[in-house]
Amino acid sequence: MYSESSGYNKLKSMVQDGSSEPRNVTLEYLRNITNNFSDEKILGEGGFGTVYKGVLPNGEMIAVKKLNSSIPGVKDKHFENEAYHLMRLKHPNIVLLVGWCSETENIYVQYKGKYICAEKSERLLCLEYMPKGSLRVYLSDEASGLGWETRYKIIEGICYGLHYLHDEWQPGAPIIHMDLNSKTCKHIA
Repeated sequence: MYSESSGYNKLKSMVQDGSSEPRNVTLEYLRNITNNFSDEKILGEGGFGTVYKGVLPNGEMIAVKKLNSSIPGVKDKHFENEAYHLMRLKHPNIVLLVGWCSETENIYVQYKGKYICAEKSERLLCLEYMPKGSLRVYLSDEASGLGWETRYKIIEGICYGLHYLHDEWQPGAPIIHMDLNSKTCKHIA
């Protein structure tokens, strides 16, 4: 049986050393560490989902990307594709996948005046937390307060990550990405 402490220990080891393989994590555990996916825990939103801050019992943080479930079938294919690729990526300028969740639960919904039992699928990815936030803040004109030399280093780190995805990771099979996230920001002073 999956206990909350075993889920915590698995995620803790992933966050700390990055050497373990990503783990399957229960939806219940992810609800607990994100305060049931509350609005206060939202880090950002994109075309495929919302990213929440998850706080582990020891205070460490992870990012939990909850994929939108509006298009049946497409969400499963997107989830499988993203999880499959992220599990295999290991690069200093690419965010590390630390876990995932793929669960279907039965819920009661009203349909034509009656309550029926329906299946609701949840697909989530647990990613290394980037405490410095969005690249947009650091690369914007004056809002960040960073000089051009520092901004150049950030852009250079992004380029190294993109080069890896497009040319080095699997020749002939580059990764098409919709979101641009870089670990470079965690090195900003």
